[in-house]
Amino acid sequence: MMLRASTAHQPPTANTAADAATRSELLERFVAAVVGDDPALAAEARALLVDRCGPDWLIDASAVIANFEMMTRLADATGARLRPEQIEAAQSIIDDLGLDAFPSFRR
Repeated sequence: MMLRASTAHQPPTANTAADAATRSELLERFVAAVVGDDPALAAEARALLVDRCGPDWLIDASAVIANFEMMTRLADATGARLRPEQIEAAQSIIDDLGLDAFPSFRR
């Protein structure tokens, strides 16, 4: 969500709604490639993001991804649990994704 929200910022060369849609698509492609398991796909997504948006966007997007990964690992390492109201609010997502089938799922 934070990464998507950051696409609203306009780089100096972009000024249309189509540019914003393109940036969103590029960022989503980059995120999917980086958290995936295909190094060639990640390299391609990195190069495309730099080519279309510049190196500052690559740095910012990478920092956001790294922060999310860090926060998840910290929460897992400390045994943090969701409050009952958080689980209730997320129940439809948990069901849709089948998250409660994972061995690490806890309430």
